[in-house]
Amino acid sequence: MFEEIQEKYREAFNSGDVDALLDNYAQHGLTVVEPGVALSRSDDLREAMVTYFAEAKPRTDYEFVHTYVAGDVALVVTEWSLEEQGPDGGRETQRGRATDVLVREQDGKWRFAVDNRFGSR
Repeated sequence: MFEEIQEKYREAFNSGDVDALLDNYAQHGLTVVEPGVALSRSDDLREAMVTYFAEAKPRTDYEFVHTYVAGDVALVVTEWSLEEQGPDGGRETQRGRATDVLVREQDGKWRFAVDNRFGSR
């Protein structure tokens, strides 16, 4: 059910294609950039992503481990790994468990309404 969004998101993220990445978000979708701080598509999310990809050169991999679907809304628990360029120029890897909310839009595609890689923190 969610294979398309998983692959599109992974490809866009790992290639640094911000516009393709944002296409995976609902019109008013948001991402949590640190616990307690979220940016929506209508905020400065695009600019923040451009800066992040230029500086961190990140790569991700993830798997949806639990999905709970209620009509056109889904709660998804994701296990992820993220490799980034650290301040010293070396690569650093983080791992975690995210809680995300996806919505099925009028075109039938699932998109992120809330992308929260920090889970319940």
